[in-house]
Amino acid sequence: MSEEGKVEVLVRYRGMEIKLSGTPNEVTKAFLDFMSKMLPAYEIVSRLVMSVDLDSLLRDLEGIIALTPEGIIVTAPKDNIGERELILLHLLKTSVGFQLGRLEEDAISIADILTQTGGKPSTTAARLSELVNLGWVERVGRGTYRLTTFGVKSFQETVLPKLKEGVKVR
Repeated sequence: MSEEGKVEVLVRYRGMEIKLSGTPNEVTKAFLDFMSKMLPAYEIVSRLVMSVDLDSLLRDLEGIIALTPEGIIVTAPKDNIGERELILLHLLKTSVGFQLGRLEEDAISIADILTQTGGKPSTTAARLSELVNLGWVERVGRGTYRLTTFGVKSFQETVLPKLKEGVKVR
């Protein structure tokens, strides 16, 4: 493993000390395991915490998006994707780009969504409003939106499998 992708964490709790090192996911899992042993109630709480495994998400997105020198692009055929799902896909692309350090923000303006999806302003605004009401998307500023953790998980569980199968998603 290269030093660049490695994380080291020192945890001190009630006189105990543990040093964790590895990938961010490995360290997170080891930390949660340590905490569940130290705080039995923490195990219960940790099962309630929703998070996205970036490695798993990137594997799931193979054939759906691609990283190019010019940026991140959607490679899935757009004729199989409904407008709401296309908006979600572009929000997800933005979130992934931010997490990978390729974008400076994890949010995108409605103007950029319109440009990337080719949607109509009124329809796109209505779909974004629906997605906000579902808790999949949050409005972070005037005309700026970001995909929530719940939105990523829901998209990964409900929409991505259909996209991978080539099934029309609407």
